[in-house]
Amino acid sequence: MIIKIIVTVLLVIAVLLVYLIFVPIAFGFKGDFDEKSFKAYVHDPLRFINLRYDTSAEEKFSLKIFYFFKIGGKKKEKNKPEKEKKQHKKKKKKPGDGKKKLLDFIKKRLKVIIKSVFGLLKKCHIYLDDCDISFSTGEPDTTAFIYGGLSALPFMYGKSNSVDADLMSDDAFIKGHLGVCGHVEVIVVIVYVLKILFTKG
Repeated sequence: MIIKIIVTVLLVIAVLLVYLIFVPIAFGFKGDFDEKSFKAYVHDPLRFINLRYDTSAEEKFSLKIFYFFKIGGKKKEKNKPEKEKKQHKKKKKKPGDGKKKLLDFIKKRLKVIIKSVFGLLKKCHIYLDDCDISFSTGEPDTTAFIYGGLSALPFMYGKSNSVDADLMSDDAFIKGHLGVCGHVEVIVVIVYVLKILFTKG
């Protein structure tokens, strides 16, 4: 009897894993840069895993798993003495070994990362929903470079989509609103992550 229960549980877990890995996962983002309001979500078709982030809601971050388990909500910060707070801030400012390793990893595999990111974007079935933004980095060459990269993406074009780059501004800014939707299989994300990790740059 115990063996049957264990086998049944393992089969259910296996089916759920196969489902989550191969079924398309929906994702989306809506942002109003003028009002500084942002919403993002990730969920599977049956909503077994439902991840949401909304700056306008009381609970900015929420994660529901199998409809029963919920993670999220406002975190209450404990009142710390001023000395402890200052020491904590100083520790954060110091660059750690982890950041250095990450930067070295990105430099060594920059070409692979760029190719993988663009390859993944093609597989993500992304489309823009009512996009109207203008931006500037404060430097004309950088702004033009980013605008050129955005123009190369197929999902940037649509009747209700407008992206403008201000090459004359000396200040960095982004204005307007943006909506992005799409879906991707988790197995595709895993494949591209493995490419980044194991393909030599």
